[in-house]
Amino acid sequence: MVEVDQDVVAAARVRTLRLLRISAWTGVVGGGLILVLAGVMAALATGPLGGTGFMLAALMAVPGVILLASERKKFARIRELQATWERYGLPDVAMRMSAQGLRISVDTAPDHVFLPWLAVAGFHVRTWRGQQLLMLGLAPGVTPASPGVIGLDHPDVQRVLSRKVLGVKGLRFAVPTLRRPLPEIDQAAAYFTQGRVRIS
Repeated sequence: MVEVDQDVVAAARVRTLRLLRISAWTGVVGGGLILVLAGVMAALATGPLGGTGFMLAALMAVPGVILLASERKKFARIRELQATWERYGLPDVAMRMSAQGLRISVDTAPDHVFLPWLAVAGFHVRTWRGQQLLMLGLAPGVTPASPGVIGLDHPDVQRVLSRKVLGVKGLRFAVPTLRRPLPEIDQAAAYFTQGRVRIS
């Protein structure tokens, strides 16, 4: 069993939400500045080129409006993420290994996903923005309907498998949040799979 360091996860969630909000507010400020510049250009558009000036100001305003609309959606996603984390709390366990397979937790599905060992290709370590991630690789052709697989069709699991979430696509665990070191996890996976599943 690989437990989760809940203090580390809680601090990481606070940091993630803060960075996402900073990014969104930066976009709002940028969109606002573009609209202010377009307004100034429209106000200065006088004389024989006034019509052209107004048209240029309108064209300049379009990216500002698009940027503001995009940041509004980003704020909505931040609220959804925060609400999800509050609703499901912090998982106690990241993964459990047994002779039958691997049971893993994701944010909204703690202890929900089970993969028989034949569905697991292995693990590898990836670094993203200075943070080490333990990535879980599925065997080729594994789907939610594969024999013995449970929970792979969960919406949150499908979301991380099909597109990048916080910059990374796939099932993963932040290494600093795991209470067991990678060599122990590697040895346990090797033990249960006769050396087939390892951390590379």
